[in-house]
Amino acid sequence: MSKYLPLIIGIEGTALNANESNFLSDYNPWGVILFQRNCIDYKKTLTLINNIKSKTHENIPILIDQEGGRVSRLNYKEFPRTLSAKLFGDIFTKDKNLALRALTLNTNLIAASLKDMGININTVPVLDIPSQNESGVIGDRAFSNNKDTISKMGKIVLNENSSNGVGSVIKHIPGHGRATVDSHLGLPIITDEKFLLESDDFVPFEALNNAPLAMTAHALYQKFDENNVATLSEIMIKKIIRNSIGFKGTLMTDDISMKALSGNVATNSFLALQAGCDLVLHCNGNFNEVCQIAEKISVLNLVSIEPLLLDIFKTKKTLDLKEITSELNYILSRAS
Repeated sequence: MSKYLPLIIGIEGTALNANESNFLSDYNPWGVILFQRNCIDYKKTLTLINNIKSKTHENIPILIDQEGGRVSRLNYKEFPRTLSAKLFGDIFTKDKNLALRALTLNTNLIAASLKDMGININTVPVLDIPSQNESGVIGDRAFSNNKDTISKMGKIVLNENSSNGVGSVIKHIPGHGRATVDSHLGLPIITDEKFLLESDDFVPFEALNNAPLAMTAHALYQKFDENNVATLSEIMIKKIIRNSIGFKGTLMTDDISMKALSGNVATNSFLALQAGCDLVLHCNGNFNEVCQIAEKISVLNLVSIEPLLLDIFKTKKTLDLKEITSELNYILSRAS
């Protein structure tokens, strides 16, 4: 089984530059994540994906945040329009069967379109339960504020992605919904009692603990570990995420360059892996930071791509996207 540097990197622009090409060949990172800055033109994006594979291998995980609504990286006419998770949750309150059918159709539409481009991981579903005082960074990215609704809808996303050959990333484990600070900008400190988190926020993650991947929350859960953000906390990763929630898949950090984490990205990357994360995610495309991280973590063990994920990548499904779009639009018109 091949081994890779435990790092997912962002690319600076719409094409690989010389430094990035050499890095992919020399360091063999586990994966690459794409953002809107990389995806301005459909054909150029296809070329970029093919070039990444030519520098690495056919099964390299290529990730994207194509949640829908305001978190959509592919926004050109060749890609289906995307809808926020909350839209499906809102329909669920009126007609459960209609909502679940609409979500199934939407997930198939997005997953099949990603697969067709060569993108094999979508960082969905969001399983956070937004509280009344939540910072807004989750907001309509969540299906609902009901744990059972989120669990039901999350399972559909997980299953339909897999059936289309696309891996899923449950996020932000163990739950970002009580954070009153946006972790892109600062450190959220969650002070709620253990029993509240265990009986509410953790539940959707337990329900989907068979997901192939999960992304950590950059938040400090004061009642569990008052000193370390979850991404860097051995207590949170080993006792809560692995044992209590029961997640056995590949655990990746949220973007290691976010402001919730103090200190430098290389040290934080090392500490995250030491704490129990399997992969470091670095998104901003800053090549100097990428090199610093690679140098710092290169002394640690290399990692493989889990067989479960490789099996998902091999899955192929034939769909009539026009028919799916037509049925989805009909349901949405009925629900409006």
